[in-house]
Amino acid sequence: MGLIREKLQMSWLPSLLSEKRKRGPPLGLKNLGNSCYLNSVLQCLTYTPPLANFCLKFQHSSHCDSSSDSAKIRDCPFCLLEKRIVRSLSLDQTLDAPAKIQSCLRIFAEHFRCGRQEDAHEFLRYVIDSCHNTCLRLKKLRRKAAADPSNGTSSVVKEIFGGALQSQVKCLSCGAESNKVDEIMDISLDILNSGSLKDAMHKFFQPEVLDGNNKYKCDNCKKLVAARKQMSILQAPNILVIQLKRFEGIFGGKIDKTIAFEEVLVLSGFMCKSSQDPQPEYNLFGTIVHSGFSPDSGHYYAYIKDAMCRWYCCNDSYVSLSTLQEVLSEKVYILFFTRANQRPVSASNNFASNGVNLIKMEMRSIKA
Repeated sequence: MGLIREKLQMSWLPSLLSEKRKRGPPLGLKNLGNSCYLNSVLQCLTYTPPLANFCLKFQHSSHCDSSSDSAKIRDCPFCLLEKRIVRSLSLDQTLDAPAKIQSCLRIFAEHFRCGRQEDAHEFLRYVIDSCHNTCLRLKKLRRKAAADPSNGTSSVVKEIFGGALQSQVKCLSCGAESNKVDEIMDISLDILNSGSLKDAMHKFFQPEVLDGNNKYKCDNCKKLVAARKQMSILQAPNILVIQLKRFEGIFGGKIDKTIAFEEVLVLSGFMCKSSQDPQPEYNLFGTIVHSGFSPDSGHYYAYIKDAMCRWYCCNDSYVSLSTLQEVLSEKVYILFFTRANQRPVSASNNFASNGVNLIKMEMRSIKA
């Protein structure tokens, strides 16, 4: 089916962009009342190349049952996002208002309210999950109509953002291994005791010995034993989204410190040994920054790299040319990376799901 099986286009297609977007800055988005979290997320999704290409070619709405009835289009979150992305990349203007998305917040998350400050990462999660679930619903309808027994858990959203982690527990008595796979759409990292992105990654993926009061029940030994537990990446996503958990501080305060990160991120040291995708490399293309002291207050703004590889700061209505140095100096909250090379097809479906699909994988400290 074209909606799902269409090959991703990871690089920008400038021919699909308006002249204004090719020559000038991104479209500014008006703040409609505490909507900076929404604007920053929309800017980063708009400048996610494979998602933008998909939307600019109307590859969702052309297959969506909602598009046949204009009165129902607001019922489809993916149609709303597609229309917003197309508008941002097609208008020959400098400013626009994301009024439609704002008025339809409850389609993405029922508890969201217009005019109330929300968490940018939470909004991002709901947007991605709702678009994925829409694709699954359409795929299910088509499979049912065609009596197609094929797997129904794939979608273009999963192809763009989806990956998988493997949790392995190895018995230190008999050597038996137990593996569990969880599908993810992003990664959340503890930063309380880290000074850099690399350090936070290493802390999460370092092995942990289960012993003492935390022994492991080995199915082979039939008793509680000492074991080693370790997380690894089984499937690296095409677009990697990383949240730094700044609102997990003592007494609920914000962790307002600089976390060093670089433009290039290589995941080869964190990959599962059985992975068919040993050396994924990523390039930064967007960040979201939160200024303030709690997720219920403060302000969000974004940095994006456009199709011409220029960096911009997108602060609601105000869009200004920026530099990589400025981007790297910020106390970021969310980072967006794109793979230098698209994930190999052989690595896209080389694991069996444990039945827990599309969970929000909380990347806790291994020792938590």
